[in-house]
Amino acid sequence: MLTKRERLTLIGTVLLAFGIFMFFKSTRILSFGFYRFGQVSTGGILIALILLDVILLVATQHRATKIVLPILVAMLVVSMILGTHLTFHGSLLDLFLMLVPAAIGAGLLLRALTLKKN
Repeated sequence: MLTKRERLTLIGTVLLAFGIFMFFKSTRILSFGFYRFGQVSTGGILIALILLDVILLVATQHRATKIVLPILVAMLVVSMILGTHLTFHGSLLDLFLMLVPAAIGAGLLLRALTLKKN
């Protein structure tokens, strides 16, 4: 027999996965690349900075390089996300019907996480 927390987690995960799957099924990626600032690709600059930071990390083991590396990687991921152009094929009602199960599933998962253990 499943506890209330396990039931909420299971139902929430299924609804969230279903909503996200249906959303991405109706979404098309037009182009994928790095964000461009004018004529300059931010990805190339960030990759060069990451390589320089890794070299400094290996050579010096300085604490600042350990702090800056995750920040640069996060900036690279954000640059890739900003450089991606997505188009949604469907109506507003279709979008609503896809995102409502995902929102309900996320809410159920949050509720399961906040329940007290018995």
